[in-house]
Amino acid sequence: MKNFFSFLALLLVTLAAAARDDKVSFPDIKGWDLEEYVDVYTPANLWDLINGAAESYLAYDFIDLHLADYLNENGDIIHAEVYRHSSPENTFGIYSSERSPDYGFVDIGGQAYLDQGVLNAYSGKYYIKLYSTDVGPSLQVDLQVIAKAIVKGLGEGDTVPQLLEIFPEKEKIPNSEHYIAKNFLGFDFLHNAFTADYQDGYRLFIIEGKDAGEIIKMVSSYLEFTKQDIDPDMETSFIIRDKYNGDIPVYISGEYFIGIQNGEDTARMEKTLAGFVRRLGAME
Repeated sequence: MKNFFSFLALLLVTLAAAARDDKVSFPDIKGWDLEEYVDVYTPANLWDLINGAAESYLAYDFIDLHLADYLNENGDIIHAEVYRHSSPENTFGIYSSERSPDYGFVDIGGQAYLDQGVLNAYSGKYYIKLYSTDVGPSLQVDLQVIAKAIVKGLGEGDTVPQLLEIFPEKEKIPNSEHYIAKNFLGFDFLHNAFTADYQDGYRLFIIEGKDAGEIIKMVSSYLEFTKQDIDPDMETSFIIRDKYNGDIPVYISGEYFIGIQNGEDTARMEKTLAGFVRRLGAME
């Protein structure tokens, strides 16, 4: 046991050292002094900074967090946080969990939203958060200038997770897309789901497995839970009758599992699902 705890301590120290070596470079901005924090937060100590929210970030495979302050001659301060996650999907997941479709969006990175004294953006594996207790139109402009410079320095551009592009645009609620990293619909055998909400109250989702075999195993577990005698190796399209989540029309396509929640008009939902599958086929 002593050897185990020694190993764990060494691992945490190694992770912290790796985070310091893999440093995020904050750009210099004209008219602003830059003060970078020495401390780098990792999964081992993120709780020390954002105790109440740390669990959400860790669920999306958080790697490290770098901090800096920008100060101008008027005494304004813009605090900058750059979170790194393991993949663009996980970064989008935490970003989308903290946004609302009602926010004011700006063209920075994959996407960004701007509020009074706040700008949050994602770019590749990075989630950039800027905020200030100071206010005013010029500060809102400066938030965007700093965010664009940080995104440019990170070098991951404005790409978005590819599966987001297959969701049909017709009747989709803008900026309602999400990525759920685990326990989709409350089941530990469902994971990594992209979702989008539509005007009639239904939600489309798609789960990507590492291969077709993983998807078959996942769907089989779901059918076992619902006590339905369906063989997903033989049938690709059917309705899952989930007592907790309602009737869900689904479709299996290789390493993808696609479905619709809250669709009351079954015939229409099946047509919508078929169109979703065609868009997936075109992407492949």
